[in-house]
Amino acid sequence: MPVSIEIVLGLPEREKIHRAMGSIMQGALMEILDDESTKKLHEDGLRPYSQYVYFDKNKNLPVWRVNTLNDWAYKTISDALTRQRQIFLKHKNYRVDFLKCDIIAAESYADIAANFVGEFAPLCRGVEIDFVTTTSFRRNGAYVIFPEIYLLIQSALNRWNAFAERFLIEDDISHMMASFCRVTEYNLRTQYFLLEHQKISGFCGKMNIQFEGDRVINNMLGLLFEYANYAGLGIKTALGMGAVKTKIQR
Repeated sequence: MPVSIEIVLGLPEREKIHRAMGSIMQGALMEILDDESTKKLHEDGLRPYSQYVYFDKNKNLPVWRVNTLNDWAYKTISDALTRQRQIFLKHKNYRVDFLKCDIIAAESYADIAANFVGEFAPLCRGVEIDFVTTTSFRRNGAYVIFPEIYLLIQSALNRWNAFAERFLIEDDISHMMASFCRVTEYNLRTQYFLLEHQKISGFCGKMNIQFEGDRVINNMLGLLFEYANYAGLGIKTALGMGAVKTKIQR
């Protein structure tokens, strides 16, 4: 079951949050898990969670969002987080307080599927995407620094099929689905994500996509972009990259 956990952070005086701290928070998360769980989370394949940090302007506080994509990851990670009142960041050599920890969203894969491909699901007409943290893809050994629609769909589809179990979608339809999408508006810029000594090229900003297929195609696209709120898009979503907030237009 996809779940979003949001933790309001208390940083030491004069310290500020920044987008690259996602990788530092991921390291701190691994420190509070047992060895067996850490090993399982690092197995080959798609990670059953995503996480990132951002500054919430409404709360005027830094926030850490951790999304789990299956029941095992939820139980393992949530149990570890709820036992903590603070977390130590080795790379920063200071502790961060947990001011508040809430589950802000939780849906079963069956519920998500029913909301979009069920008999009475309303027609999806498009999506607004906010790329909250640096997003990027890898192709032919290079970073892709523009949000190609096919890559966005393929990323969400791969993660859905990795964890949805009984609600799988055909693997080879990403190109076809992308052909029924049209970008109607965008405000994007290039952005770098610093990961240890590596500088990863990517993009951030916002874009609107209109769906131009039939009811089945449009609603399947809506499902995948809704799921991206949990799974993220692109590479290194477990390290703080590829976080998105989407709004489906019906």
